[in-house]
Amino acid sequence: MKADPDDIKVRDVLDLKSQQMLIVNAEYQRGSVWTQSQKKKLVDSLLRGYPIPLIYFHHIRQAAGKLVSERFEVIDGQQRINALSDFHEGAFRLFDPVKDEAEARFPDFIKHQPCAWARCTFNELSQEMKTAFLDAPLRIVRIETHNPNEARDLFVRLQSGMPLNSQEKRDAWPGQFTDFVLRLGGKPGIARYPGHDFFNILMGAKKVQDRGKFRQLAAQIAMLYLTRRKGHNNSLCDIKAEAIDDFYYENLGFDAESADAQRLFEILDKLTALLRDQKRSKIIGHEAIHLVLLVDALIDDYTRSWESNFAAAFDGFRQAFAKGKQTRDDVNPSEYWLRYGVHTRVNSDRGDSIQRRHEFFSLKMHELLHTQLKDPERLYGALDRELIYYRDKKRCGVCGLEVIWSQGQIHHIEEHGKGGKTTLENGVLVHSDCHPKGAAATEFAKKWLEKGAAGQIQ
Repeated sequence: MKADPDDIKVRDVLDLKSQQMLIVNAEYQRGSVWTQSQKKKLVDSLLRGYPIPLIYFHHIRQAAGKLVSERFEVIDGQQRINALSDFHEGAFRLFDPVKDEAEARFPDFIKHQPCAWARCTFNELSQEMKTAFLDAPLRIVRIETHNPNEARDLFVRLQSGMPLNSQEKRDAWPGQFTDFVLRLGGKPGIARYPGHDFFNILMGAKKVQDRGKFRQLAAQIAMLYLTRRKGHNNSLCDIKAEAIDDFYYENLGFDAESADAQRLFEILDKLTALLRDQKRSKIIGHEAIHLVLLVDALIDDYTRSWESNFAAAFDGFRQAFAKGKQTRDDVNPSEYWLRYGVHTRVNSDRGDSIQRRHEFFSLKMHELLHTQLKDPERLYGALDRELIYYRDKKRCGVCGLEVIWSQGQIHHIEEHGKGGKTTLENGVLVHSDCHPKGAAATEFAKKWLEKGAAGQIQ
């Protein structure tokens, strides 16, 4: 086999294709599979002067009598050539980085650069831009061989490399959120990204082999934590692949030095200190998520007494869950399986499934931790508010309507001033505008007790 690198202009490739001197061998090549978005981005890259990956041609000469036929078969680069040809034929308009933001999803710095070809077909380009497109150089490798099987073998070898997975592609995104996730999850071979000990020690991360597994988990944890801190309804977000991509894009302007960002590192520090005694098996993904969200709810409003019992409480939850898993095929499975285990198996990356798991995890850990408020005169701590919010199905105990998290308060059924305790049983979710006071509070308690807390107070 002989391989000759060369440069060729886009116009020459298009000419070869139109003259049917550049063909695809359908016996081993797939058809056109790129989406319109992929095609648009390739042309956009070319017009920005970005280099296009190598294209491989098999140069074939055939003789019959005194006639000689020459043509090129595409070994690698079919999708790129089709994209260039389709644009030249007017098959699509290019992206406007700003107006087509939802689909194009270009980084911010691109949006601030001039784009003379925005939403243009080829014919709508200026003459200068048309010439720039047609004269753009493509780097090719011309393969000559008398054995066509060598060309096929080269095709197989070119396709058999290990393409970047989704998280490896995210690692290349601009912006501070990318750096934030790399600092959390770590990246092998880069000294400034050793990763947090939560992943390295408690989860036993082996980052050389995982190809971004722990960085993806770090991104998912950050998404859940940050959206809940900023959200109005305290609901948890989806963490499937598309949602992660969206979050990276929507947070190109993320501030990695913000208070919330630094707080996540503090939470992971706390968990590492509490659980690094090596007396349990490695923490797994769904556990990591709920541990972070739980500690976020504990560290502000409660005395540190929960810390001394945290490892034992977590071990207790694990033990109960392990026993619960053994009942999954029973007629009446354990609540640990029904309310937690099932949601680690089915739709485990959906926000509603994560929400159900976390409600159960928080409730059981609350029972095991025996938390104490820092100031007993205060109403309810973050964890208690969260547990009551979910227990009452996000509905007001006074009017019965749905409560947005930011508009909700917890009311003492037996008033605090009359000796009512700050317990889950004595708390009820209400709208801030519905919160009964004075005589209304006394009447509310009377009606609530009469109904045995069996329904909403109307």
